[in-house]
Order: sequence, then structure tokens, then C-alpha cells
Amino acid sequence: MLSDRESLFRHEALFHSGEGEFLAGALPFVREAVEGDVPVLIAVGESKLRLLEAHLGHGAHGIRRADIRQVARNPARIIPLWGEFVADHSVAGRPVRGIAEPVWPGRSEAELVECRHTELLLNVAFADAPSWRLLCCYDADALDPEVLEAAQRTHPVIAEDGINRQSDAYLPPPEAPGPFDAPLPEPSPVPDELAFSASDLGKVRGLAYRQAMNAELEAARTSSLVLAVNELATNSVRHAGGRGTLRVWREPDALVCEVRDHGHFDSPLVGRERPEPLLLEGRGLWLVNQVCDLVQIRSSANGTVVRVRMDLG
Repeated sequence: MLSDRESLFRHEALFHSGEGEFLAGALPFVREAVEGDVPVLIAVGESKLRLLEAHLGHGAHGIRRADIRQVARNPARIIPLWGEFVADHSVAGRPVRGIAEPVWPGRSEAELVECRHTELLLNVAFADAPSWRLLCCYDADALDPEVLEAAQRTHPVIAEDGINRQSDAYLPPPEAPGPFDAPLPEPSPVPDELAFSASDLGKVRGLAYRQAMNAELEAARTSSLVLAVNELATNSVRHAGGRGTLRVWREPDALVCEVRDHGHFDSPLVGRERPEPLLLEGRGLWLVNQVCDLVQIRSSANGTVVRVRMDLG
């Protein structure tokens, strides 16, 4: 019998150098699941996915797959990915397993910050979930030491050199920094700024649209950005005192929009949990996370900032 039933959510980090160490850590994890008829989802980059499939052979039949670099370009989509998998396949106490690659070379500094938040929030989101194990892969050769240090703080268990050990650096959610705490850097270009109220939502959409056109953002992505900014501004009007401020600026590789208001979020998982079908509230930030390449939320008693990014090119 597999050991998954011994506890609830088991969040592990696999530190590996090269393909050999990756396979040494990931293959037994998957094979044990296959042999025990345990559902498993592999959500890694395409090269790692092909590597695992080649070594699993016929054992790869029936395994669920996802290219994490497309599914979770925005790290806020990682928790819903696993939430839906666990909900669909964990039946009557049946354990499930997953392999993830949340951080890969080329992630921007802003994305790395949000990846750390996501890894922390996985421990919150699945604290009371059915029993399952998630193995998060970190390439020690390709990632900065700071990334590996952060992973030790967000994973209770570290798998390295074929040995599983408790992470001495792990911070359980009550002790870890909150996902809304890290300050956002000020933009280097001077942003276009618009203070708005309920009567100005058309101007809000117009500013986002003009900036997207000037940046030559693709038509479909322009529509997505305008939709996201409209949702954020509408939330400010409805739930944060009736007004807010939109700032828009262009970075070398992205168009960034930011909405500030005097509201406050209490739930650390806001925007990361799929809304109930019959509920009309709580859909705005969920939608924003689905259409934008990166979403950063900072909220305190002084107000809330939501910054969204659409990559160019």
C-alpha cells in the first residue's frame, strides 16, 4: 500500500542537477503511483515531460499530462490546476499524486515572487484536502540559489540525492510572510494615470485600449487586457468606496496596468479559487487571473493594489 494515506497533503521539493537526478527522483514517484493504481498528473515543461514518457514506456498510459509553461504562465493558475485534479480524482479517500515544475529558467523576478507566494499558498489551499502528494521539481543547476532557499521555506519535505528529509527552513502558513506583504517596485517610466469613479469606466477602458494599441499588443490580448482592467475598476467602484486610480505604463517586454483603491482583501486565496457556478460575486479577480500573463495583489489596511501584466512579442 502506498504511504499517501498516512497524512493529508504532502508538499515536497525535489532538488536535482541534470536529467539523471531528475529521473532518479521523479520516476520512482510516478511508477509507484502507476503500480498502486493511483491517479497522477505530470505538470512540467515539455522536455521533462518527454523524458519521463520515454523512460516510463507502457507505464505512461493513462497518466494525465500538462505543459506547465503554458498552463501556469501566470503562477496564480497553479492552485486551480491542482484543485481541479484533486477534486476530480480523489474519490472516497483515494490518494492522488502530482509532479510540478513551478519555476523554470527565464521566469522574471516578478514571476518568481508570485511563484513563492503560490508555493506558500498551496499549503493553505490543501490544508484540509483529501490525502495527496505533490512533488515540485527545482533544477539546482539552472536556478539561482535564492530560488532554492525559498523552496526550502515553502516545502515541508525536501527530496535530494535520493533521500527525503524534513526541511529545517520550512515556515508553516501562520509563521510565513503573507502573500500580500511584498512591496511592488515603482515603475521606471512615468505611468499614465487616471482617477476614476463609476461614471469614468469608459475612460478606464479607453486608456487601457489606447496603450495596448500603441504597444502593438495582439487584438485578442488587447481585448483580454481591457476586460481585466474593466473588472478591476468595477470592483473598486462596487466594493472599495466607489473610486480608484488606474496607472498604465510600458516596460521593455510588457504592458502593465495597475488599479489602486481603498479596499482590502482578507482571503489569501482571492482570485485563485474557481467561483461557485451560482454565485455572482467573486468572479472578477478569477477572470483577471485567467486572461493576464501575471497578476500581483497587495492588500493592507491602507488599501489594495492589483497589478496586471501582458507580455509583448
